[in-house]
Amino acid sequence: MRLFLDTNLFIAVLGQEADHAPVARDVLNSDHDLYTSVLNLMEVRSVLSKKERFGRERLDRAEQRISSKTTVTVLDAGDVLDANERQSATLLYPMDALILTAAESADATLVSFDSELQEHGALPPGEVV
Repeated sequence: MRLFLDTNLFIAVLGQEADHAPVARDVLNSDHDLYTSVLNLMEVRSVLSKKERFGRERLDRAEQRISSKTTVTVLDAGDVLDANERQSATLLYPMDALILTAAESADATLVSFDSELQEHGALPPGEVV
C-alpha cells in the first residue's frame, strides 16, 4: 500500500511523544511504500527547531532519516490550484488542503493523527499497521 505520511507522524517519533510515537514508529518501519512532501519536511524542520529546540545538526539528521525512509514529492502548479479548490470547497486549513492534494497526487493514502484530515479521507496510523 502507498502511504503518504503527515508531519505529525514524524514529530511523534522525533519528539518522542509517548502517546503517538509507538504507532508512528510502526508505520515508519512497515513494509508499505512511504511518501511525504517537501512541505512536510519544511513543517518538520520548523516544529523541531522552534518547539523541540533541535539544533541544525540534529535537524539535518532528522531530515536525512525521513528522506531515507520515504519518497519526497513536490507539488506542481496544478496541484496548488487543486488544493486551492479543495480549500475553497471545504474551508480546511491551507496546509491541510495542500497535504491532502499532495497525497492524492502521489496516488497514496494520507496517514495522519489529525482528526480533521481523517474526516476528509486520511487514515489514522493504527489502521495501517
